[in-house]
Amino acid sequence: MSTPPFGVPSAANPFQPPGYAPPPPPQPGRPGPLSARTKALLGGAVVVALGLGSLGAFGVAAIARSAGPPLAGSCLYLSQESLGTQSYHGVGCSDQRATYRVDNVVHGSSTCHGSDYVRFQVFSGSSRSSGSTPDETLCLALNVSSGDCLRNVDDETSVRKVTCTDPAAEARVSVHDGDDSQCDAAATALAYSGPPARTVCLVPAGENI
Repeated sequence: MSTPPFGVPSAANPFQPPGYAPPPPPQPGRPGPLSARTKALLGGAVVVALGLGSLGAFGVAAIARSAGPPLAGSCLYLSQESLGTQSYHGVGCSDQRATYRVDNVVHGSSTCHGSDYVRFQVFSGSSRSSGSTPDETLCLALNVSSGDCLRNVDDETSVRKVTCTDPAAEARVSVHDGDDSQCDAAATALAYSGPPARTVCLVPAGENI
């Protein structure tokens, strides 16, 4: 699979609505989302940490089959390639599939400025060996605007934007400058240092969605 090169920046789940039916099980040969326990066990030397506030989960180091890493300010979405392997796919930031914005790109292994980022590590080649060093670390923030709705908010690979009338919609988004005090008590607050600095509030389905 190839990914277009990136250009210049252009308990019950509270987010499941009443009567929500979970998606059908994955087709043979297509791995489904990893459980938090499986992801933690597979983390090994390098872990991709998903922010998403109290909905946090963990993934494993990712291998991006791409012409090169994205630039800060560009957008992408993730896909599960195989057990323990994710890839990124560059798309325009206005594309419905663009679930993440790259706030920062750092050479090698690095942390992100804030626990709510998805820390995505890019390795060259088709596989990574234990103890190998990533080429780049991407700090990914949700690429959303006020009024957007999301499904699968607790999974970094399958989270997607949907219409707010979609039965699968789990959360409605509001975006604010400043700290998380602007989020309602029922919302999950995600703080991104940017630039630009902003707070994303995820309001569960049934709470003014």
